[in-house]
Amino acid sequence: EILEMLMTSGDVRNNKYKEALMILVELITEDANIKTDPLRMRLAVATALTFSTPVRSMAVRRNYIDWMPRYKSYLKLSNEGVLNPQFYMGTAWHLRYVVGAWQTDAEHAWARANTHGYVSPRKVKNLSGGGFISYKKRNKDDVSVQNRYLYYYALPVTMKTMDEIGGVCGAIANFQTGVAQAYGVPSMPVGQPGHCASMWYKIEDEWVLSNGDEWAVSKTHPGIQYTWLRPSYYFLIMNHAQRNLNEYRLSEKMRIATMIARSKDRFGILEDATTVCPHNFDVWMDLEEALKAADLEKTALQSTLLPIVQKSRESQDQGQESIISLKAKPTSECFTNLQLLIGGCGAQACCNETTADLVLDFEGPATINSIRIHWQGWTRPKEYEIYAMEGNGEYVLVRTQADQKVGGSWYAYYSDLDGWEMKTYKIKIDMRKGRLDPSKSFYFGITKLWVKGILHDVIEEVSNNKPVTSSVISTGAANLVDQDETSLWRANADNSWFEINLRTICALDDIEFSWVNGTQPDEIRIYYKVGNGPETQVAGDKPFNKLPLDMNAGVTVNVTMKGGNPVLKGVKVCGIEYSSKDILKIKVDATLGEYYNAMRDIKAAIDNWDYSD
Repeated sequence: EILEMLMTSGDVRNNKYKEALMILVELITEDANIKTDPLRMRLAVATALTFSTPVRSMAVRRNYIDWMPRYKSYLKLSNEGVLNPQFYMGTAWHLRYVVGAWQTDAEHAWARANTHGYVSPRKVKNLSGGGFISYKKRNKDDVSVQNRYLYYYALPVTMKTMDEIGGVCGAIANFQTGVAQAYGVPSMPVGQPGHCASMWYKIEDEWVLSNGDEWAVSKTHPGIQYTWLRPSYYFLIMNHAQRNLNEYRLSEKMRIATMIARSKDRFGILEDATTVCPHNFDVWMDLEEALKAADLEKTALQSTLLPIVQKSRESQDQGQESIISLKAKPTSECFTNLQLLIGGCGAQACCNETTADLVLDFEGPATINSIRIHWQGWTRPKEYEIYAMEGNGEYVLVRTQADQKVGGSWYAYYSDLDGWEMKTYKIKIDMRKGRLDPSKSFYFGITKLWVKGILHDVIEEVSNNKPVTSSVISTGAANLVDQDETSLWRANADNSWFEINLRTICALDDIEFSWVNGTQPDEIRIYYKVGNGPETQVAGDKPFNKLPLDMNAGVTVNVTMKGGNPVLKGVKVCGIEYSSKDILKIKVDATLGEYYNAMRDIKAAIDNWDYSD
C-alpha cells in the first residue's frame, strides 16, 4: 500500500525517488505506526516526496526546512484538532502542498495565534477583525519592493514581517498560502503574467485561485514540485484523478506494465488505461510510442479504436447537445487570447478599439441552440449584431443586442441569446460603441463565449484511389476508384467480387455504382467491417445505382455480385474518414471536456505526433 501510494502521489523532481525512499525509511523507523495508520501514511509519503528536493525557507533563503520536525509538527497538530477538514480528507498528493510550506513551524504558530481560523484567503482576519499585509510598492522609507533585501530592512521575511511592512502581489500570495498551510489546507503561490496569485484546496474537493482568476495563464512557482507540466490547470485534472484514486492507481499500473509488455500489445493496454482513468496525463502521452510500434497490427489497432467511433456515432445519431464552441476556430482582427476565450477558462479576450469583430468557424454545418457571452467588467458593447453563415457562404443577420437576456452582476455581466434553425457554418459578431475599462485600458473584454448546439456530419468520398482487390479473372481493379469513367472494371464472369481497403476507419453513408449500360448483375451484396469485428451486410434492389450504408463503421468494403457480366466505370464510397489520431482526439473531447486547457494541450500533442495511418 505505501509503495503504491508513493508511486501515485505526483511526480518527483529530477526523479529523486531514491531520496524519497530514504526519507520514508527514516520516518518509518521513527514512527512505526506509519505502516498501519492511514493519516500517518499519507503524511509520511507526502513528506518523503516533497523533501526529496530540499525545501527552502522563505524568511531566510539560505536556510532549509527540516522534514522530520515538519512531519512531527503536523502529526501533533492533527491530534490537537486545530487543522481544517482538508488536511484529513486530502490524499498524500494533496498533503504535499501542506508539508511543503516555505514558512517555518514557528511562523505557522504565529499565524494561528493571530487569526480566528481559516475559511478562505479573502476571509482571513486578524484578532481585531482587520485584514493583513497592506499593498505597498515602497516601504515607509521609499525603498522599492523590487529591492527585497532593503525593502524589508534586511530582516528575515517572515509572515509577521510581511504583515508589518507590507508588500505587493507576491507577498500577498505567499502570506495567503502560509495561513492556509498553517491550518493544514493545501495551498501554493502561482505565477501569472506580471502578477502573482495563489491557489488553495477547498473543502468541496476543488482547487480555486485567489487574487487572480485565469487558470489558462497560471503557472506553478519554480520552487514547488508539480505533476506532469507546469501550467497550474494540471492540478485540476490530477485532483480529478486523485478523487478516483483506485482507477488512477490501476491506470498507472497498466502504464507501468507496458514497459515490460510486448510492443505490439502496448497500445491496447494504454488505450484501456485511458478508459479506466482518462485524467492520467502520462497515459495519453505514452500512447505515441505505442502507436508507432512496428509490430502493432493494423487490424488490432482498428479493433481497439472502433468502440470510440461507435460511441461517438451514437451521440451524433441521438443529436446530443454540446458546447460546440470548444471545437470552433476563432478569428478576429483585434481580439487577443481567442483560443483561451472559447474554452470558458476565465482568460480575457481583449480589444482596444471602439469597434470589434469576432468569427467562430465550425468547419462544417452546425445547429445553434444558444449563445452565452460573458463580458469583462464595464467593457460590453452598447450595440452588437450576430450573423450566421449559410452553406452558400453568405452571412445572414440572426440576432442583435435587442434579443439578449442579461444576467450576472455589473462586473460579471453576461448575455444569453436563443439559437436559430438554419444550418450554420460560421458565426460573426460585430460589436460597436465599446466602453473603456478604466483599469484595463481596452474597450471590449470577453471572458467566456459558449455556443451550445450540434455539429453535423460532413460527408465526403472516402474511396478515391484506395487499394482495390478483385476476383481472379476480373480486370481493371484500380480503375474502380480512379475517378476516370473511361477506364473500366470488367468482371469477366457471372459471379464476381471486389474489395476496397479504405485504410482507416470510416463511418459509411452510401456506395454509388456507375455501370456501363445493361451490365448490372442480378444480385449484389455489400459486406463491410473494421479489423476482426463483426461484419455488416447490405443488399439492394436493381438498378443498384446507390445503396445506403447507414453510417456504420468499416475499413474494408466487399462487393459481391451474382449473375450477368458486370462492367463498371467506377465506384464511389462516401462517409466520414477517421484517422487514428482523429479518433483519439474524439476520446479526449468526450472524457476531458470540463478541463478545456489540458484537453487542448493533449489534442495539440496528438496532432504533433510523428505518425500517419
